[in-house]
Amino acid sequence: MTKESGRRTTAGEVVAEAVSPTPPGQPDASGVIIDLPQVVPTPPARINGVLWLGVGTGVLFTALAVAVGTHAVPIGTIDGNVHLWVLTHRGPLDIDVALALTWGGATIVALPALVVIGALALKGPKRIASHVGSGFLLAGVASLGAYVGLAINHLMGGARPDAADWAGTASGPTFPSGHTTVATLFAASCVWALAPRMRTKGQFVALCCVAGLYAVVVGLTRVWLGVHWPSDVLGGWLFGVSWTALAASAIIAARRRWPRPSVKAGADQ
Repeated sequence: MTKESGRRTTAGEVVAEAVSPTPPGQPDASGVIIDLPQVVPTPPARINGVLWLGVGTGVLFTALAVAVGTHAVPIGTIDGNVHLWVLTHRGPLDIDVALALTWGGATIVALPALVVIGALALKGPKRIASHVGSGFLLAGVASLGAYVGLAINHLMGGARPDAADWAGTASGPTFPSGHTTVATLFAASCVWALAPRMRTKGQFVALCCVAGLYAVVVGLTRVWLGVHWPSDVLGGWLFGVSWTALAASAIIAARRRWPRPSVKAGADQ
């Protein structure tokens, strides 16, 4: 029961106060730890597009997982042909480059970087705790996505290419590619966090292109090193995009459904 309003605070309002972004131009709430004012792919007109992107890539990922799990002939043939082509064209120099670039999909690199990016992406003068909370929320969404991807990986239990073909280290089942999933989650999360800072459509397109290139390059290194099939990498791309788009849509929906009570109170005073 609050002294000012004389009413009981509901559980929904408590959750909303903890995670809901601060609407632009509204006062900062001193009790909020996680504060993501514009770490959303914003304007409202684009929100449906983000949701459909998540649903569409999720459907494609599911269809691909079924095809891989049932050993569909087209998938196996394409995987085998591409793998054979890589083995006959790669050399020591490009393998060294691939070994360096593949680190972009390591969780120990991508997730801490998201904490920093999420904190710095917060617009406007906010408390340090809000910046840190925003970074950890962004990294937390990606971390949960990586965990779900790993669970799917173990559920699928696919076999990797022959270990004699590997030019790098790898472990565990194969679909979807873990490095590719993490790199895609990182790239998509960067777009999610930095999109509000893009002042023109051209800047936003450039951001998407750079992020997409990052995910594509990391994914291709897994094929080039011979530790994954092309279908594993495609699965990582689709899952990473779907997870981030659906998570962003859910946070936007929560922000609209539960406006933060403390912000309302501050505006009324």
